[in-house]
Amino acid sequence: MDTSKPTFFSIVVPTYNRAHLIAATLDSILAQTYLHYEIIIVDDGSTDNTNEVIQKYLSENVYYYKKDNGERASARNYGTHKAKGEYINWFDSDDIMLPNNLQEAANMVERYNAPEFFAQGHQYLDPDGSILRTEVFPPDINWRLYKGNPLANSPVMVRRDIALRNPFNEDRGMSGSEDYELWLRLAGQYRTYSSAVITVSIIFHDQRSVLTMVSADQLIMRYTKFIQYTTCNSDILALLGDKKGFFEMKNYLLLAVDLAHHGHLSPGIKYLRKAIAASPRIIYERGFYAFLKHYLRNVLS
Repeated sequence: MDTSKPTFFSIVVPTYNRAHLIAATLDSILAQTYLHYEIIIVDDGSTDNTNEVIQKYLSENVYYYKKDNGERASARNYGTHKAKGEYINWFDSDDIMLPNNLQEAANMVERYNAPEFFAQGHQYLDPDGSILRTEVFPPDINWRLYKGNPLANSPVMVRRDIALRNPFNEDRGMSGSEDYELWLRLAGQYRTYSSAVITVSIIFHDQRSVLTMVSADQLIMRYTKFIQYTTCNSDILALLGDKKGFFEMKNYLLLAVDLAHHGHLSPGIKYLRKAIAASPRIIYERGFYAFLKHYLRNVLS
């Protein structure tokens, strides 16, 4: 990678029926203080007026592609193959890029001598703009990834050669966990650099796709496929080391809590038992008591 010239970034924006949200996202990207970037919009088979909304944004550096629906992993991989930048940023079409995002990313590239991938700080906002919480990280976060996924999708940058060798897993059954699976795969091979500077706002609205997943079959497929793919990967297993049991417990527990929260009590009990079998440390997890709360609420109601 030639570090004598400014780093060029490819912002890949996958979208599906987000015509009412994507304009704010594109406006925020175009408001960057750093000017060396392109935007690649990948319309994953939208049936609303997304095409109409984005027409005014198209230019020599803003591209639009429409493809058959294949879920987010497929759309992100599609955009990666269209990208010309040294780094890829898969930016969700309902998030907001703060004006310092790409400048801070360029600083990270220089500071760490073109790292394979890195993450930046981000904040979660409610629809009214109030800050719900922030996520900032120490310089190296590989050690904490077994506990759960602290990384949202939009604040992560991956060098294009690394992204091409490590695509998102396109198994639709795992939709909602494909980003965490990729971060673990990458962390099993490379150091995860990070910055504490807040550069992205994530709007926590009730239409976020992971919040609309309520079917027991969907939830079970998502989590069990995630556990299957991660615990069969040698790089991820090396990363997890003796934390593999804890990792499995955390994810079975998350599944059990989600199931109980949506009233699926019998399968919730099944996966709680799997979580207990994976690690006795479950009794120290807040999720264990969240499961009991949801379970009792449904039984007593």
